[in-house]
Amino acid sequence: MHSVNLLVIDRSAESADLINSLLRNSGIKIHVIHAQTSSDVKRALDHDSPVLLLYVDPDQADAHIEEINELAAAFAVPLALFTRMDNPERLATLLSSTACFVINSENDELFTNAVSHLIRSSESERNQEKQQAYVEELEHRYNLLLDSSRDAIAYIHEGLHVYANRAYLDGLGVSDDEEIAGLSLLEMLDAGEVNLKDLFKGLSKGQFPGGPLEVKVSRPDASSFLANLVFSPARFDGEDCIQMMMQLKDSSNELAAELERLRSIDPLTRLLNRRAFSDALDACIASPPSNDVAAMLYVETDGIKDLQNELSPEDMDAFVSDLAETIKKPLLPTDSAARISEHGFAVLLARPTNAQLEKIGRELVASYRSHIIDIGDRAISASCSIGLAPIGRLATNALEVIACARKAHAEAAENGDQLVIYRPQLTAVTAISGEQDWIDRIRTALANQDLYSVQQSIVDLDGDGEQMMENITFMRGEDGDFSSREFQEIADRNDLAGAIDRHVIPGLLKTFVDSEERQIISLSNNSILDYGFPGWFVEQLKTSCVEGRRIILQVAANEAVTNLRPAQRLMKELKPFGCHLAISLFDSDRRSLQLLEHLDVSFIKILPALTENLTAITKNQDEVSRVVEAAEKHGVAVIAEEVSDTASLAVLWQCGIKLIAGSFLRESSKVLAK
Repeated sequence: MHSVNLLVIDRSAESADLINSLLRNSGIKIHVIHAQTSSDVKRALDHDSPVLLLYVDPDQADAHIEEINELAAAFAVPLALFTRMDNPERLATLLSSTACFVINSENDELFTNAVSHLIRSSESERNQEKQQAYVEELEHRYNLLLDSSRDAIAYIHEGLHVYANRAYLDGLGVSDDEEIAGLSLLEMLDAGEVNLKDLFKGLSKGQFPGGPLEVKVSRPDASSFLANLVFSPARFDGEDCIQMMMQLKDSSNELAAELERLRSIDPLTRLLNRRAFSDALDACIASPPSNDVAAMLYVETDGIKDLQNELSPEDMDAFVSDLAETIKKPLLPTDSAARISEHGFAVLLARPTNAQLEKIGRELVASYRSHIIDIGDRAISASCSIGLAPIGRLATNALEVIACARKAHAEAAENGDQLVIYRPQLTAVTAISGEQDWIDRIRTALANQDLYSVQQSIVDLDGDGEQMMENITFMRGEDGDFSSREFQEIADRNDLAGAIDRHVIPGLLKTFVDSEERQIISLSNNSILDYGFPGWFVEQLKTSCVEGRRIILQVAANEAVTNLRPAQRLMKELKPFGCHLAISLFDSDRRSLQLLEHLDVSFIKILPALTENLTAITKNQDEVSRVVEAAEKHGVAVIAEEVSDTASLAVLWQCGIKLIAGSFLRESSKVLAK
């Protein structure tokens, strides 16, 4: 048995202690609570849910028996007098005004048996309540599934509808079941030679047709269609009835098209479901709007887990439906709204400017903040957080865009009640317009020859390998120079990164002629996707007289994951000329490790965050070791970059890393001016 509560009402706590000892010694797991006054009893009933109120010595108690009796009745908890049986007249007087039973305080066995029985009854009631709640939840979910079913289903009784699902209503061309509530099936069905009146009488007696019944169905608007009806016994709202499934006889009928449409609809909110939204998003990526810019919003209520714990499943469904209505209000008919997770919504929209996209997101945040949701007898207010992901030219599929929007939402949800715009590998910002400044700077730098490279040595700790250099692109600016890491993503999104590569690489190759080091050149996502890049690069090698075996082309792990096939194609074309491949920003994530299976990789560079404060963070040491172990299995060399101290150098050596780049090697860096 589970430990339960028993409330002892007495002036002194001594009785409660004695009763607790008696029950514990009898093997009954129970928590005895002492109450002295009526307010104590009320408080215990509110918070502790006792299985029994045990009233000790009524003549000496501070709480009146009538008050206790009223409280016991209000909370449906049994009340017992715990007293001696030597004064029948006194007991008769008490029982004449109180609905309770009496337990002889001088018979321990009788008392323990009574308490054990009450505990068993309480457990039975608790289990029954759980089962009832479970049944109600199943009924609710079943009704939800029934309403969302593509099959047109109605429940009928004595020739009238008692329920019809959405597919059935849509098939008849009506908006709700009130429009068919008084419509007799005898009026809307024509079964030819079959007597429908006799058929329905037989159905009520359990006599069902051996197969489907062919009928002509007349809609309220006087149109009609052919269908097969299948009957089966059912129950609805606790009453026996007949389930009637309406199967279209002609698959080209407009009802079939309507039922097919329902496959793309979320049954609760009537918005698109995830599959349909992904299809719409993929179509937008494949054929972007010509005169507009597009974006996706991911919307979720702040503190949704707490709300889920507070609300019943039915109330939670009502809450989600209300959020869906709030999201739909500011949208245009050309926009697409969807429910893509249990509590998450997505919106695909296109507008002439980025500012207008941002405005809609902020309006949604504000409107939801001021909205009050009425659920039953409760009024709830909540806020939401929104992640906005612009759909640029580099977007490859719906999954990528959805992931970006959800990543921005996660940042917005940290403080809640705000919109955040996704920026890959950059701090998420609250305005899209700042990107245009970078675009202007990059174009100016390309026009004015303001791009240059810095070489950084990569040291082999064994001292017996070839020397290596990494080439990092910088852009001159009025406020200082910027590393490519600060503008690379923006350049890629706006098709400028490929131009930067083709601007910088020819000059780099010319500087390699008089040296023997192996050279790492980072490639942008634009160049990976550019079918013409491999041929152009080979021509540059020939023009500069640089051997391909000295060149290591480097791509970021996340770009390689997203564009795996283009990366494979790139190396397939350049490998015959001796070029090698390096993967940067590499970590122990499953997707990064899988790159070793699919790409011909010669080097990997560990994500700098894993080598920060390496001596103090053992978790990072474990991750570095996993990366090294995976690389060794594929014969891949590992490079650690941005190593800032010799202490970390020792740890990296122990992990098996021999190639190092870091700030303590400043003397080995040099600038290659354009």
